[in-house]
Amino acid sequence: MTTRRRRVGAAVAAFAAAIAVWLPVTSAQAADGPVLRIHLQDDDLALPLPPSSDPPLINWGVHNDGPGTAEDVTIKADLSEVIDWVTPDASVPADHVYTWSARDVPEGAADGSLIGLNAKPGTPLGTTGTVTLSGTSANGTVVPVTVQVTVGSTELKVNPLPNREGDKPGSTIEAPVTISNTGSLPAEGVQLRMLTTLGLSYENRFSNCVYSTVTSGPRESYAPHQALCTFDTVIEPGKSYRLDRPVGLDVGEDALFEYFGREALPVSGADATPPSGNGSALSLVPAGDAAADATEVGRQEIDVANTADMVAGGDTAEGAPGDMVYVDVSLSNEGPGRVGYINGDFYPSLVLTVPTGAKAVEIPDQCSVWSKEASSGTGEKTPGAPEYICVPRPSEFTVGDIRTYRFGLQVRDSAVTTTGQAQASTPSGSALSFDDRHGNDTAAVTVKVEGGDGAAGPSASASASATPTADGNTPRTQTVSDAGDTGSLASTGGSGVLPVAAATGAGALLLGGALVLFVRHRRA
Repeated sequence: MTTRRRRVGAAVAAFAAAIAVWLPVTSAQAADGPVLRIHLQDDDLALPLPPSSDPPLINWGVHNDGPGTAEDVTIKADLSEVIDWVTPDASVPADHVYTWSARDVPEGAADGSLIGLNAKPGTPLGTTGTVTLSGTSANGTVVPVTVQVTVGSTELKVNPLPNREGDKPGSTIEAPVTISNTGSLPAEGVQLRMLTTLGLSYENRFSNCVYSTVTSGPRESYAPHQALCTFDTVIEPGKSYRLDRPVGLDVGEDALFEYFGREALPVSGADATPPSGNGSALSLVPAGDAAADATEVGRQEIDVANTADMVAGGDTAEGAPGDMVYVDVSLSNEGPGRVGYINGDFYPSLVLTVPTGAKAVEIPDQCSVWSKEASSGTGEKTPGAPEYICVPRPSEFTVGDIRTYRFGLQVRDSAVTTTGQAQASTPSGSALSFDDRHGNDTAAVTVKVEGGDGAAGPSASASASATPTADGNTPRTQTVSDAGDTGSLASTGGSGVLPVAAATGAGALLLGGALVLFVRHRRA
């Protein structure tokens, strides 16, 4: 067991750390000491038959809500209700209560561990029981939790749907949905959860479905149109069931990059009773054996035949050598499509090429030094760099949306009037594939110098074009000579260039993966 503990130790630490980060502080604190709450990675544990060499885990973490450090905290797992048909991967005393060593847990900190369970050979499928986790503290209170343990599992999956391209705004898509049970136990009922991005809507409203807008999770914030349909149909193991009609999805006039997500959740008891709304009811009908290609989460990407015109906005400032001047550069969407979910690094960004007569000193939020080598922002706000990139957060742009970024520029000594540019592009500097109007991809950013000869300095517009090329349109780095500038990143691969994940757009790059995931609570 020692080897196993080492192998999964990282997972335990990650789970405990996650609790410390996201767990809201509760006000339910004991008057005489700290309150500790046990949290489970999974409160419904399915044990396979035959037993697995990598048994399922009761993975727990404890969080100290305070006040103060909890001393001599001991956590126990009472296995007495399941010990007759369960084999733990740890030595359990005669009273069937496994105890973890005492430790102190500071306020706000999390700690945790795990224990593996396997079903004994010959145990009937469906055998179920409860493991109770509780604890003690020398100066506080530990709130107990329970884990439902069942031999066998219900594994509901949905059919994959091919990605689509070319559907026109105003059309309707038909999406057939099939649910398969690849587990060993039946489901007394099922809830089909469907989510769509904002450019799609459900064609019909069925009486056994509840329609709502949800934004509580990272995926839901981009795909908030939820339909939760409940069926009291028993889903037998090894079998599949299809909806008696396809789900209709209306394509909105502002649809562009969309997707349709599905997952099926087993339910029982009162949860399996369908709601009784208006209209006809969807039903499930037998569709043969469980599909071999079924997946826990289905996501159909739908690229609509539409465009979005991303427009760069420039500015003009005036000052004398040594003055600080400000320019407001912007990125906006003039439609007709809404830019929302984008799977990849092609989300809209704004690249500023600083006029050579000025030095960028104040860098706004969401902007950082642009690196040709990294094809993104470095995450650094180093003054004096020739180019910066602004990656909007959130990354979606509704039609008419505009984001403005104010840069503070210091006019250089002996400078004359010069012009740089703002450019709407991908983080790599390429033209946006969904934008078919490139005449407004760039805008002049000019610094007029008082007292100069008025001659125009080098123009960045000659070094960066919004016209797509085979290599993309990467703005050429301007050469800036200023002994007073330090840390400037030109196109020489200077130090400080970080990977894409370190850039200001890292959160957006995580979007594709985050959107794929549904929170899945399995019930036996």
